[in-house]
Amino acid sequence: DSFYFEVAPFHFNNLDQLTPEAIAFEGRLRSANIMPDLEETLQLRADASLGFETTLEDAGQPLFGGKGIFKGKVELGNQGMKGVGSLSYLGATVESEDIVFKREQLTASADQFSLEEDRESEIQVPQVFGEKVRIDWQPYKDSMYVSAAGKPFDLFRAGEHTLAGKLILTPDGLKGNGSLDWSMARMNSELLSFKANSVSADTSNFMIKAIDFDEMALQTDNVSGTVNFDRQIAGFRANANQLTTLLPYNRYQTTMNEFDWEMQNQKVLFRALEGQPGSFLSTDPVRESLNFEGQTAYYDLQSSELKIGGVPYIITADAFIFPDSGRVDIAPGGKMSTLLNARIVADTLNQNHTINRATVNIDGRKHYSASGFYEYNIGDRAQEIEFGEIIGTRVGPGKIQFRKVETRARGEIKEEDNLYIDHKTRFKGNIELSASNVNLLFDGFALLDADKLPEKYWFTIKSEGDKKDLNIEYLKPFTFEGEPVETGLFLSRESAQLYPRVMMPLSYRRDRPIIPVTGIFDYDETKDRFLFGDSTKVKGDALTGNLLVFDNKTGNVQVEGKFNIGSGLPFVEIKAAGTAKTAFNPPVPVVEKDENTMSADEEPTETPALPQPPTELDLMLVVPLLIPDELMRIMINDIQSGSFDAPNITYLNDINFFKKAALEIFPNNGEVVQAINDITFGFLDIPAKFNPYTFFFGRLKMKWDSEYQSFITVSDKNGLTSVKGEPIHKVLTSHVECRMLSNNDDRLYIYIKTPSESYYYFEYRQGVLSLISNNTRFMEAFDKIKPADRVTKMPDGETYEITDIAPTRANMFVRRVEAAGK
Repeated sequence: DSFYFEVAPFHFNNLDQLTPEAIAFEGRLRSANIMPDLEETLQLRADASLGFETTLEDAGQPLFGGKGIFKGKVELGNQGMKGVGSLSYLGATVESEDIVFKREQLTASADQFSLEEDRESEIQVPQVFGEKVRIDWQPYKDSMYVSAAGKPFDLFRAGEHTLAGKLILTPDGLKGNGSLDWSMARMNSELLSFKANSVSADTSNFMIKAIDFDEMALQTDNVSGTVNFDRQIAGFRANANQLTTLLPYNRYQTTMNEFDWEMQNQKVLFRALEGQPGSFLSTDPVRESLNFEGQTAYYDLQSSELKIGGVPYIITADAFIFPDSGRVDIAPGGKMSTLLNARIVADTLNQNHTINRATVNIDGRKHYSASGFYEYNIGDRAQEIEFGEIIGTRVGPGKIQFRKVETRARGEIKEEDNLYIDHKTRFKGNIELSASNVNLLFDGFALLDADKLPEKYWFTIKSEGDKKDLNIEYLKPFTFEGEPVETGLFLSRESAQLYPRVMMPLSYRRDRPIIPVTGIFDYDETKDRFLFGDSTKVKGDALTGNLLVFDNKTGNVQVEGKFNIGSGLPFVEIKAAGTAKTAFNPPVPVVEKDENTMSADEEPTETPALPQPPTELDLMLVVPLLIPDELMRIMINDIQSGSFDAPNITYLNDINFFKKAALEIFPNNGEVVQAINDITFGFLDIPAKFNPYTFFFGRLKMKWDSEYQSFITVSDKNGLTSVKGEPIHKVLTSHVECRMLSNNDDRLYIYIKTPSESYYYFEYRQGVLSLISNNTRFMEAFDKIKPADRVTKMPDGETYEITDIAPTRANMFVRRVEAAGK
């Protein structure tokens, strides 16, 4: 129905004239507007069909109402209308030998297809060349479909762009589908729109190739975009919010899926929506899904580096890493470039520690290594600790995938660094950090910067401490040379001096500890004093534990706790608790001599040392002497019957003293604690079963006398709380002396006088208790004790003996004590 032929009427007079050669009809071919009518002769062809074959004029014939031009040969037969020649359509030219003309379609195959570039027209088209193509022209749909069977199409004048797929030429321009490929990128789409030197698509998959590598630098799907080869710029935007852009060569992906590609500068510029940073996720299994956010990014195709800006922080291991200026660079293969001048905050939960000016290598989500400077400011003293080894990684036992991650750091401090770990304590050695712990570990040597200490030593410490409230634990420290250092009150075996130590070696290693102090030390900046001892006392208000307070303004020393009084007494354990006050002598200055007047062998000399300042003690003291019960009953009755007018012990004047001392001496159980708390009623009645002591002196004011080598009471009126567990609570005339000789031959002297003028005097040394009293009943009772009963065999095989002495011994003791107390 596409072709019909109009002919003039004809007739044959003789049927014999109807030979093939004779059958010819002049007429006009009408082709359903495929081309204008053709005046041709219709003949019988060899295949018994009527048709014709003609060559068109050089100008050719318009096709389909002028939509195209055909030049060449036209043939009409029983297979329809065919052509051999050149087809022109919208600037495209096709040379074909098998053109088939149909009512609304033209098909053909061709060795070549070409389209000339058109920049001048309103509708631009690129230069195109194709080989071995198939043409499907649907003129009334204004579309010519061109597909290449073999080689892809060559597009654009640059000569490097190819399209594997199909072209669609329309009055609106050149379209296409398939894969547009060139040296720098590849663009796949179901509908590509071409201009003279650009291409765009509403939906496409786009890939940028890595330079000099057969890999993709960037890959993204379902994006709209335009590539302008004249301006050498391309822009793409994702069609969905949840899409990601892959960066395979750098092994990353990002949700920042809007970007511009500067082809000439070889850079891809990513854009993020306002207030919506893009995320960057490592696709390398080695990095264990390392991810972070960024506000800007660009990909440098020349260096194959991904450069990301506006990165607030990166979480790796248990730390926040804050890049300097928010910049992060990702190299080919996914390795993050070393971060310089970064800040580390660890851990992410408690943010205990901050490291500044850090050099950081982030290897993945579970591991990083670094070095940096830890801020350690003390007051207005700006300081830093250089941590040369910082590692965030998996730690602890178990399978590696289940281990916790933690940042740990280590730095070495040298003496010349002059680092203060608190206001008055210098440090040298190693400092270690574990992010989950607010404390640092100090392992090295400390030096007290105390003005009033006559000698200062570096001493060992290995302790955790919080710089915001530093207290250092110590037990048995040593000097740098390995000599033990001590803190507390000590008795010199050589000079018989009672002297204080504050982190110093003893005068002699075998000097006797009267009140050794270990635990922690802390510095009280407001009062300029150092505190040493039991942690619950140093940092709290505990009632028990040894404590030493060194006043750096005055050089005074105060201690409290348990005192080792009479530790050399056999079979008798004196228990004493309370306080003592003493001081350091000022440092001994070196006397400088004029070198011009000094002899050759003369050296500078020190000013002779001043005598040790006195030590005042305020003690609660209990003594367990073995005295027969019948003697003790006489003594107790005498004291109780004659002491009605004696003043009571004033417990209420210093409740805190009595509570602290009693808790150091007596068992810490419910009954004792209740009795101690009852001091508020004016009495201190320790239950007898917990108070087996012969004498319980509630409070003794004492001093150390180096001449007598004794702890001696300084007052003749002292509080006697109980005798053999029997409550007394009276202030009586009494004296106590405990001699502590350098040879450990300790001796104890006790003198008690009742208001009835009876006195009782006891001397104890080397297992022998000597006694005398002016109470005749007491001495008569003693005389009745058989000599054999005056000797007790002790568990170690030695003996404990009781004997009497002359009254003059008691008088001599009283005179000596009174003289010493003046």
